[in-house]
Amino acid sequence: MTNSAERLRKLSRFMKLMIILCGALFCSAVVYTHWQIFFDRQGFEQGVRDIVFPRVEIITLSYRAIGTVAFLAAINNALVIAGLAFAWQLFDSFQRGEILSGRNGVLLRRVGLTALFGSLCMTVSNGIGILAVTYDNPGTTGHAVMFDINGGTMIVLLMAGLVVGLGHVMVIASGVEAENRSFV
Repeated sequence: MTNSAERLRKLSRFMKLMIILCGALFCSAVVYTHWQIFFDRQGFEQGVRDIVFPRVEIITLSYRAIGTVAFLAAINNALVIAGLAFAWQLFDSFQRGEILSGRNGVLLRRVGLTALFGSLCMTVSNGIGILAVTYDNPGTTGHAVMFDINGGTMIVLLMAGLVVGLGHVMVIASGVEAENRSFV
């Protein structure tokens, strides 16, 4: 039992380190993007054309379009940060030895719900972002709206739903365990 508990603590420490590294990488990408907006506008526009909206031939990055895309990115960024924070709390709890607690079930559900909402939000915001960057196009090029739900999105949605379900089972199991302990 002690060996298993120690393995769980080591794994939890490792996962917390991975969460910190993911958060640092995420924050550095956000900072770099903001730096590009202010100091390398051509590089930013080319990155938007090549990476973010490659299926749209002509885009116009007006201030309205950049503001809309920045707002949508802020919503998605908030979901990423929330998901990382919930995962951190979950593994911190595991590291302290709390394994089958109701709080961990709630945290697991929150991680799953954040992934679920994040996947849906990214799909919707991509479509709205395409509309935003094509809204100010010259009259003959037109506007575009595309919503892309692909296999990767479906897998993320399924896995997020599974994590939500596991979290709910964990909450119920912790209640059953507490009820059984009261009888003893």
